[in-house]
Amino acid sequence: AGQLKNRGAGKIPADEMLSIGLERTRASASYRYQAETKLIAEGQDNTVFFSQVTGEIVAPADIHMVGTMMNTPIEFIQAGDNSYFKDQSSGKWIPLPGNKLAYSELFYAELNPMAYFNFKDVTGLKHTGTEKVNGEELLVLELRPNLIDPFLELRLTDYRYKLWLDPRDYRLRQAALKAKDKQTPGGEVDINLRLWDYDQVPPINPPS
Repeated sequence: AGQLKNRGAGKIPADEMLSIGLERTRASASYRYQAETKLIAEGQDNTVFFSQVTGEIVAPADIHMVGTMMNTPIEFIQAGDNSYFKDQSSGKWIPLPGNKLAYSELFYAELNPMAYFNFKDVTGLKHTGTEKVNGEELLVLELRPNLIDPFLELRLTDYRYKLWLDPRDYRLRQAALKAKDKQTPGGEVDINLRLWDYDQVPPINPPS
């Protein structure tokens, strides 16, 4: 994939930035990511659900993820067709052969963050300029998408996204997602993602 060197960063339309950026992000051989998910109930500082994980993904579907969900440590590896959970009390890995847990709706943000970027359509798309993030000047897009995934549309509604793209190749570097939770009155889900080290992650192997 070329880097659009003849077309200055931010000089192409916002819809092209978005489509090129997501296409190149998905086409990456590997990347590292951080995901933080929070469900907050209405009118109070009441966190119903919280997870914070870091992970790495190697195409097509190998994953190593570690973090916490509701203050409980969690570590997971998917290598080939096999999934492994680490038992935190014993330190032993528990195999789940043939179980592609990474595609489960229960762990989208933690194990499959790009699931949130399969759009049915997009409204309100605008390029709002650039922002410096961790010392890097990144392109900023804001949008209100409808998602293809029926599970995500069933549980959540009114998605609002803010995306930060690499000006060199438009790949996704950071995202802030907000949506209303249909199952929690007045509840809102906040998801913050960060992606880096594109095409630099070594192979992920089953735990030894």
